Amino acid sequence: MRGTILDTPVEYLKGVGPVRAKLLKEELNVIYFADLLQVFPFRYIDRTIFHHISDINSDLAIIQVKARVVQLQSAGSGRSMRLSAMVSDDTGTLELIWFQGIRWAKAKLQQGKEYIIFGKPGYYNGRYSIAHPELEEVAGEAGSSVQRMQPVYSSSEKMKANGFDSKGMARIIHSLIQTVYYEIQETLP
Repeated sequence: MRGTILDTPVEYLKGVGPVRAKLLKEELNVIYFADLLQVFPFRYIDRTIFHHISDINSDLAIIQVKARVVQLQSAGSGRSMRLSAMVSDDTGTLELIWFQGIRWAKAKLQQGKEYIIFGKPGYYNGRYSIAHPELEEVAGEAGSSVQRMQPVYSSSEKMKANGFDSKGMARIIHSLIQTVYYEIQETLP
């Protein structure tokens, strides 16, 4: 048996378990807590920057805006159904579109409420829109992913299918750090 909490098998970390631990071993060669601490993001997304809707242009790969829902509308039926939400800030309006997860989006969105919207803008029919954006109510800002740097981790399709997409990896690594922070020695003077 090994000596410190860092030598604990990763299956004992909350949210992992034996099946997911096996997947982490196969895909990333992660066996112990110490191994998981060595999994680093390949980049970060700056979630501290908010754009105005009027500032959206083709040069922006991703954007984050704070806007209020002014209109919700469903179109089509069955497999061709889509949900459209018009949101606005003081500078303009933007369309949000869902082709999948429509029930989830309908349940989450409320007309008149303000949301933090994050996603990739597209240009269609002379206007900008965001398909399948991430949403967060402004009231829920305190414990959220906004207003900080968000890590982006590599993930295989097999890992994504088991809940280890980039956000899932960030979640378990955050849980690990909360568990072992007192064991990590500072190496800088």
